[in-house]
Amino acid sequence: MIYNFTLKTWLKDRLEFYQERSLKTLLTYKTSGFLLLILLVGTIAIGSLHELAPALIVLAFFLFFLLLRGITNFQALFFLSIPLSFYITLTGGKTGIMFPSEPLLAILCFFSIIKILTSKNLTLAIFDHAVSFSLLILWTGLVIATIYSNIPVVSGKALFIFTLFIIVFYYQWILNPSKETLGEIDKMLKFYFIGLLIVATITIIKHASLGFERASAMNMPPPFFSDHTLYGCCLAFFIPIIVYWYKTSSSKLFYSLSFIVMLLAIYLTFSRAVWMSLLSVLVLNYILYLKISFKRISITLISILLLFFLFQDSTLNLLSNNNSDSKARKAEVSDQLKSVTNISSDVSNLERINRWKSAWIMFSQKPLTGYGPGTYQFNFIPFQRDEDKTKISVSYASNRFSQGMGGTAHSQYLLFASESGVIVILAFIAVLFFTLKAGFTVYYESSDEKEKMLVKALLGGYVTFVFHSFFNNFLDIDKAAALFFLFNAAIVIVSIVHKKNKTALPIEF
Repeated sequence: MIYNFTLKTWLKDRLEFYQERSLKTLLTYKTSGFLLLILLVGTIAIGSLHELAPALIVLAFFLFFLLLRGITNFQALFFLSIPLSFYITLTGGKTGIMFPSEPLLAILCFFSIIKILTSKNLTLAIFDHAVSFSLLILWTGLVIATIYSNIPVVSGKALFIFTLFIIVFYYQWILNPSKETLGEIDKMLKFYFIGLLIVATITIIKHASLGFERASAMNMPPPFFSDHTLYGCCLAFFIPIIVYWYKTSSSKLFYSLSFIVMLLAIYLTFSRAVWMSLLSVLVLNYILYLKISFKRISITLISILLLFFLFQDSTLNLLSNNNSDSKARKAEVSDQLKSVTNISSDVSNLERINRWKSAWIMFSQKPLTGYGPGTYQFNFIPFQRDEDKTKISVSYASNRFSQGMGGTAHSQYLLFASESGVIVILAFIAVLFFTLKAGFTVYYESSDEKEKMLVKALLGGYVTFVFHSFFNNFLDIDKAAALFFLFNAAIVIVSIVHKKNKTALPIEF
């Protein structure tokens, strides 16, 4: 019999070979503990570069024994640590890490890869879902952009971190799209939530000691979060899911108090983007209540964008009449919300526009590959136009912005476009589009109320990030990336299982 060789059969053969080989290797390491000793030594080496070395070494031994007990406990500790992690500089002060989350992420990624390679469910079908395939295209675009980067070292690091994120926070979960996997994601989200609740409590107490002054709000989240917008973005993710946990759990008092703490923490961020993101959840709920089709919503949004570009001069003139200033000393909450559309005197808005225009000019210069992942902060300064600069613009490299670093694009879309080109930005939009479409489809088709509540909660948290991504970019930070990709994975899994069953899914989440 003649063997019909095809690329598909070759890939299948190779996959089975590496699965068997990886499984044997894993069993060997699990028996001897040799791999865990290597990880331990590596952690101690990192610790020796910092003044906290003794504490880091003790922690390394703790992690060693935790790994011996099983990867599930280790993973739970990792998600708990994400919101509680803080930045430490290594010897020389030129570089640093988020501790302990980044070392834990690297270790967990290794085991996630082993888990993927040894999974019986590993086939090319892992990319069958539109979201999974779009993420693969996005990653491929980042690889190409890294190859053509004008600062390869920076882009290589950015690509490496993004690869860790999508493996640990997304692909390892969709290997087995089932009710059990949703339960595991729920468990990890709750560990993250507990850590975030601790941070929120500490931050509120710190802020209370200063009389809840609005001017000090941006200095409250450190050392756990670099700024109040990132902190607020992560808080907003949980508001819809807390409501779901409250309705489906017996611990109603705990979730009631947690909801109050989270809402208070969100208010005290004094971040317009955070407040507005919660309004987007209310809009989503109203849309779901009216049962407006996702197709109609998409057409409406595209039409609005087209109308804006066609009549942008008239729109900008209208917005120029708004003089509400978010930074005014006596600005009320209403003034801060109205200042969102002030492009005449609000310096924060004007600087954002400056960054957006700089990113767009960079994209127009290199539309196919961009300047390289992670390089916007090094490259954008010369692309600023004099008429767009503000009093807080960065015009030259200083001690604060060493080597030309001057901040970010304040838009996930424009950051991807300027750094990585058209493939990546289109793939990112596809990820958002297909995730939302999957969620809407399940919600409208399902006849099970608990399933509908779950999907609504997941979509609610997800749209807060979609809103934030217009004004900020946080996907290079594990604190936000973990939530974004976990919510992606949960929505995709619900969609896959729902499609398989075509009946109500009794989800325990």
